[in-house]
Amino acid sequence: MTGHHDSPAGDAEDLEGLAGFYRLLSRLWVSELDAEWLEMLVDGSLADVAEELEFPLDGPREEVLEQLAIEYCGLVIGPKNHVPPHQSVWVEGQMQGQTVVSMQQFLEVVREEVDATMSDHLGVQLGVMGIIVESLAESQAMPETGTETGTETGTETGTETGTETGTETGTEKGSDVTELTELARVFFATHIMWITRFLARAGAATDSKFYLRLIAVTSEFLAEEHEVWE
Repeated sequence: MTGHHDSPAGDAEDLEGLAGFYRLLSRLWVSELDAEWLEMLVDGSLADVAEELEFPLDGPREEVLEQLAIEYCGLVIGPKNHVPPHQSVWVEGQMQGQTVVSMQQFLEVVREEVDATMSDHLGVQLGVMGIIVESLAESQAMPETGTETGTETGTETGTETGTETGTETGTEKGSDVTELTELARVFFATHIMWITRFLARAGAATDSKFYLRLIAVTSEFLAEEHEVWE
């Protein structure tokens, strides 16, 4: 669905694609679609992805936007019979609480500012996972240079400098990948796993073709991710 990655510290290109898919799901869940995003999904940069995922978005744009807004509101906002998209409600039985405290700590780590009332929203959490995976991709893409340069220089000073630089770069890269992989594991277990419960309830609470498809796509994706990050 997103580029196969058997292990967390996988290929940088696959991880970049994975981060992009987390960002896409984040946007589709965090609020109703607006005109700009509908345009991207129908005729723009995300049209191929939307077609591959079989998102039903046919019809006059204004009518589609209005209908999706109604369906989104009925599914996750209310005022009644909605499915709460906030983790704290599912794990603590109320809004806010320790779940939000934990999310604020993770948000500080990835240097994102989100209002506390939204920090444990599944759309925000999928976005944070995307940021972590993107950072992991960047670390994986770091070149382990230095040793070869020193060897090619051939001077005593060049060899020493090259060897030292290469060792430091390799160590730093390995350390970053290890730390980010662990961060992703912990965040997935702490703030992503619960979403499967939300999706099961949401699937039974709506008859929206778009949101039923989004629920199915998200469920399949997170099941695949669970195998990687568990």
